[in-house]
Amino acid sequence: MSALLNDEKRRAPRTPRAPKRAPLLTPDESRLLVRIGFRKPGVLIAVIAAVVLITLVSANSELTGTFGAIAGMWFAVHQVPMTIGGTALGVLPLLPTLVLMTTVARGVAAAVGESTSRRTLSMIGGAAVLGPVSVTAVALAVAADASRTIGLSSPNALLAFVWVAAVHGIAAGIGIAMGTWHLDVTGALPEWVRSTLRPMLRAAMVLVAGAAGIVLASMLASWSTTEMLLTAGNGFVGVLGLTVLSILYLPNVVLGALAVAVGSEAQVGDVVVSFFATTGGPVPPLPVLSVLPEGPAQSIWFLMLVVPLTAGILLGRDCAHRTVDLHYALSSVWLGSAVVGVATLLLGVAAGGSLGTFGTVQVTVWSLGLLTFAWLAVVGSVSAAITAWRGGSKQPAVDAEPEPARTDEPVAAIAAPVVHEERAVDAEVVAEADAVPSKDTALSKDAASSQDEENVVEAEVVEAEVFEERAAEETPEQASEDPVAADPEVVEAETTEDVDAPSSSDVPEK
Repeated sequence: MSALLNDEKRRAPRTPRAPKRAPLLTPDESRLLVRIGFRKPGVLIAVIAAVVLITLVSANSELTGTFGAIAGMWFAVHQVPMTIGGTALGVLPLLPTLVLMTTVARGVAAAVGESTSRRTLSMIGGAAVLGPVSVTAVALAVAADASRTIGLSSPNALLAFVWVAAVHGIAAGIGIAMGTWHLDVTGALPEWVRSTLRPMLRAAMVLVAGAAGIVLASMLASWSTTEMLLTAGNGFVGVLGLTVLSILYLPNVVLGALAVAVGSEAQVGDVVVSFFATTGGPVPPLPVLSVLPEGPAQSIWFLMLVVPLTAGILLGRDCAHRTVDLHYALSSVWLGSAVVGVATLLLGVAAGGSLGTFGTVQVTVWSLGLLTFAWLAVVGSVSAAITAWRGGSKQPAVDAEPEPARTDEPVAAIAAPVVHEERAVDAEVVAEADAVPSKDTALSKDAASSQDEENVVEAEVVEAEVFEERAAEETPEQASEDPVAADPEVVEAETTEDVDAPSSSDVPEK
């Protein structure tokens, strides 16, 4: 009975197995996404922890609030407004944020290449944002727990997630554009759009360099105020801390100088600075803020207009040199001006905020972006038109590769005879083997002939022997059909034939 049941089980049809689905991510892709999402945040947390520990130890402070301080610095690097000891802190240094964005962008750009698909690009961008957002969730929990022991209050969770996602999202987008600019991006964009990148970056660098020069000149002009603010640190550690803070807030001050240079306003609490008027008031004891004027506006301040004028002139000239048509040059100028204007607007939003009892630190954001765009667009258009009118609106010619010079040697109309060394050696060997001279050779040649003539005769004898051997193999009919031309050399060779060589008449007929 059991055998019958086993037999029925064998005959029963097997249900087909469902096909295995391919994994959503390969192991290499998984490692890549983890590296993109968590390497930069991990390095940042390590650096923050080192800075916090060094600061607490140098100040002889307890280490009870270490984790809360690390979470607070994570928020500060990502421009998340915080409340410390009941005081709102919304204006945060831009330098760490810019360094972080540069690092993230370079890491993403190094992870993409020619073989990277669009699906992988989207996953890389998502990983670059989701990793820091998950770290932010942990930092919010740590800050909420540390608020019981230190004065740090947990920031708004939604605002924290938005700022972190914005910082890393913009950096990841820039990195993807950098990595694919010469692959997919350039092929999908018109020529005049592709030629806008370098002039736009050059104009932006001129604006930043000019604003930094204004800050440096102002600090040198008010160096006594700078020294007074530094001595307020009461010791080496205090002076070092004020110096580090001034360096961290330096991009914020440069952005304020740029706002004044293009015609907008910069505000630090009650202090308002512009071309036309200034308003005084108390300022934080930070050495870098010594650039703020102590008196009314001066007419020499209008020299700061050289900065946007120079940037606009260079933008228009470079765009005119890189395009073949004036209309394309003007389009490039306006596109580059719009991008730079939007970038300054976003930086103005990030650089401003509340500073506790001092009030609000900000630039007039809308006027900063609009005036930057206007200066570059108007001055750049005039510069491009003048450059095109003077004959500069042309695309750089591509240097054609020079044709290689012909080094062929002249060929003679009649080629020189080719000497076959092997055949010549064979002829000499055969001639030496035939050492016994024939009677016909003795009769036709003189014994006192030169060595050159003997060599010629020996070669002719060899040719005659070969000719006679070939003639012996042929039938009389073939020999009669192919008569030999009466060449003097051939006749002479026949007269010098060896008597021992068989002739065609001695060959028996078959």
